Amino acid sequence: MMEILDVLPVRLLALMVMGLLFLSLEAGYRLSHRRPELGDVSALQASVLGLVALLLAFSFSMAADRYSLRRALVVKEANAIGTLYLRLGFLPEPSRGETRAWLRRYTDLRLEGHEVANEPAVFAKLLQESESLQSELWARLEALAPQVEAPVLILVTQAMNDVFDVSDERLAAAHNLIPPTILALLLIGMFGSGVLLGYRPEARVRGVLSWTLFVVILTAVMFTLLDLDLPTRGRIRVDQGPMRSLQESLRTRP
Repeated sequence: MMEILDVLPVRLLALMVMGLLFLSLEAGYRLSHRRPELGDVSALQASVLGLVALLLAFSFSMAADRYSLRRALVVKEANAIGTLYLRLGFLPEPSRGETRAWLRRYTDLRLEGHEVANEPAVFAKLLQESESLQSELWARLEALAPQVEAPVLILVTQAMNDVFDVSDERLAAAHNLIPPTILALLLIGMFGSGVLLGYRPEARVRGVLSWTLFVVILTAVMFTLLDLDLPTRGRIRVDQGPMRSLQESLRTRP
């Protein structure tokens, strides 16, 4: 699904799904008039629609959990960076000022990167810069280790590890998406339900209004689900407010 979304715009993909749903309804309608002897399919229609509704509810639950996790990780990273900034105050000068300046730059890179996550090339560049700063911060702490008391070194080292760990957690959370198998089952269920709903031997005309409502509602729900689950492509984005507040706070501190 991610490969398809990288090639096709979401709007175009939604129009394609809508077109396929209309085709499935039309296929069911024509089948019902060519083979009306298949009998009453209302029970099967209810079963398939119930299965699609169950899959949608299950998928929305998974996507909502992932969205909540990504929001929580923003707060966690802001807290971790803020804690490290305070503990760097235990270091002697001039290392204290230099490492705090690097950490402010690191915060800027992290915030800017996640705000432009829908631009893969820019995001990758900023991520690489932030990882380089991680290496510089750690190398500086290693160089200062002989000059710093053990309790202070433990505090700063622990806080720095937390900052590095949460950055990896956010990256892993961004790549943790709904399994493609579930999305494939959803599409199969949607098109199958379209064929079954279109199967109406007693109807003499197509239900244009009901078909349109079915297609529009089902497509809207499906792509709202994708919007919620794709942190780098959708319109539903995780608020970076905690990181922005931290950025402003660090700029006013010495």
